[in-house]
Amino acid sequence: MIINSKNNPIIPKIVRSIVKAVTEDVPEYCREQGRETNNAITQMRGDCINDNLRSMVIDPGVVDFVSFRRYIWEGRLIVDRANKTSYSITTKATLRGIPKKQRTSPHFLQSILYAENGGIQAPVKQTTLFKMSAFDDESLAADFNSIVGDLINPVEGYHHFVVAYEANKVDVTSISLEYLDKDFNVVESTSLNEYIAPNFASLTEDTDNRETSVQAPETAKSFLIIKEKSIRPKLRDIPEEA
Repeated sequence: MIINSKNNPIIPKIVRSIVKAVTEDVPEYCREQGRETNNAITQMRGDCINDNLRSMVIDPGVVDFVSFRRYIWEGRLIVDRANKTSYSITTKATLRGIPKKQRTSPHFLQSILYAENGGIQAPVKQTTLFKMSAFDDESLAADFNSIVGDLINPVEGYHHFVVAYEANKVDVTSISLEYLDKDFNVVESTSLNEYIAPNFASLTEDTDNRETSVQAPETAKSFLIIKEKSIRPKLRDIPEEA
């Protein structure tokens, strides 16, 4: 069921949105502000990712944003109408921690996986994971509806994928596409590391089917190395994102 990322133009654009936030947007903010501490950027990476998704990925009516709120935190889901898929983005550490934490109300991803991936089962079950029976079907269904409203109808066959990444202060070190069952067991997983340093020109092409041929110059790699050395000064400590 896992989407072939090589045939889906959305996937490299999502990766580019994450990479740009980590390697360009947040470091630029820190350079411009020049503050003694950078506590404000704990959530800024996610905000920058969402801004980049809006400009790089979203195409209203084709690829949509679903906006939702958890207390004071605002989240976004990506919905690919043509392929009947939705995506969320999180760090790998956060994804690993979700099913282990005891909760009084569902995490939004628990409700989404229940509604969209509830009909699948992973080949290997993790018996130590948090038991979803803590929330009954009605609670999970109601929470899912509060998140998506009428923007996603799971009866239409939607499936959810998690784009999970690892990053240090200024680099994305690993990223993958995770297809999980409702208990957070891995059905399939594929690496997206090949898109961390993609052909940037191809990501700006029109999303229609016009045949164009755009190739990155042979010097692209050396340009990135020079750019990294020349414009990336030492930064004050940036908190790692949970």
